[in-house]
Amino acid sequence: MKNTTKQSKSFSIFDFVKSIIDTKQPWDTFHQEHRKQFNPYMVHRFLSMNPKYLDIVNYVQGLNIQDSKKLYEVYCFMIPQSKNTYSTYIKSNTKKASPEVTQYVAEYFECSLKEAEEYINLTDKKWLENILTAKGTDEKQIKKLIK
Repeated sequence: MKNTTKQSKSFSIFDFVKSIIDTKQPWDTFHQEHRKQFNPYMVHRFLSMNPKYLDIVNYVQGLNIQDSKKLYEVYCFMIPQSKNTYSTYIKSNTKKASPEVTQYVAEYFECSLKEAEEYINLTDKKWLENILTAKGTDEKQIKKLIK
């Protein structure tokens, strides 16, 4: 026996972004389940990954639109229609230091671990090597910690 109930296709954030940029599908044509999956934060995030839309996203975020339908319609109106738009995912470039290095820096400056992480992110490897040497760490251990 065949299952006669029709299940709607799952909808993702990428479908909404494609709809905003490419198809300009009216909000009322989405199923109720799809409308519930609309996440304004994620739409802002993925649209802002494309440099062409960055100014528009900044402006729309400043409007602080709470209603999903209005936000979707504003984006559909403001973003020009284009086919096959590709946006690269932008990752963070900051690397987190090992907990052991962070602990050494915190002890050296007598500060919190969070402040020590900030110090590490603001400085270079040579500075970090000097602190680890001052704490009595041998060279092999320093090279292993700083990687």
